[in-house]
Amino acid sequence: MSVIAFKEKSRVLAEQNGWPIISAKGYVDGEVFRKRRKQPPLHALVGIDDYSEGFRAGYFDRALTAHEFADSGLQEFAHSELQDSDRA
Repeated sequence: MSVIAFKEKSRVLAEQNGWPIISAKGYVDGEVFRKRRKQPPLHALVGIDDYSEGFRAGYFDRALTAHEFADSGLQEFAHSELQDSDRA
């Protein structure tokens, strides 16, 4: 897959599915690793960022939905932490 095709596929997936571009890039990378039967990098298997979640979805050939994105969970956590600190 050429670099141009890779970037285009990431962009198209992001637009079609409403994914962040970084998640789509991870998804495409994961597909490439799976198809080439390469071992995935450790960070992609254990990371909690959007790229890693996208990578795992592509590598393990599963759907990636909007509620899985790491940033949304982190934002909710930060918001609740701010509210807790206001009470103290």
